Amino acid sequence: MTTILHSSVSVVHLLAALLAMTTGTYILFTRKGTARHRFVGRIYIVSMVLLLVTAFQIYYLFGRFGIIHWGAVGSVSTLLMGVGVIGLRAHFSSWLQWHYLGMGASVTGLYAAFVVESTYRLFQPAYFWWITLGAANAVFAIGAFLLYRHYPDWASQTAQSLTDDEFRRENRVVDTANQAIYRKAV
Repeated sequence: MTTILHSSVSVVHLLAALLAMTTGTYILFTRKGTARHRFVGRIYIVSMVLLLVTAFQIYYLFGRFGIIHWGAVGSVSTLLMGVGVIGLRAHFSSWLQWHYLGMGASVTGLYAAFVVESTYRLFQPAYFWWITLGAANAVFAIGAFLLYRHYPDWASQTAQSLTDDEFRRENRVVDTANQAIYRKAV
């Protein structure tokens, strides 16, 4: 039988992954721009950082930097894109677009990594490339389609072109803290 947890790093990695999948999925299906969105989003970011730090410490599979680590590099990139643009929103009129795409790609990559981790133990190594990576690529394709199909109207408009009332109406923002953040951004 294949050992799933090889070390304490693996345990932390698994727990961070479960938390990231839970919070990431929650954010996908709830209203954006609220105080709860920001709170749960911060939990997602912290869990993803912990997940990625531990991913780079796991070498038992290959004994060196391997394909899984390259996936983690891609995940770091999408997370930085989705989060970094929030801090730079005063300089980017299209920060909502980049945030939506970066965080959407981050969650999609998380689901793809879950598929890889769940399936590579089930099949012989000869089938790894066809089944495991094929399924992961299917997750990426479905994620890209859904990100495109559900691209919000408010994200296609620049933040500076929206008045406060338009922003609240389009994004359904009801809390005053988020309104203050928006005014500061424009």
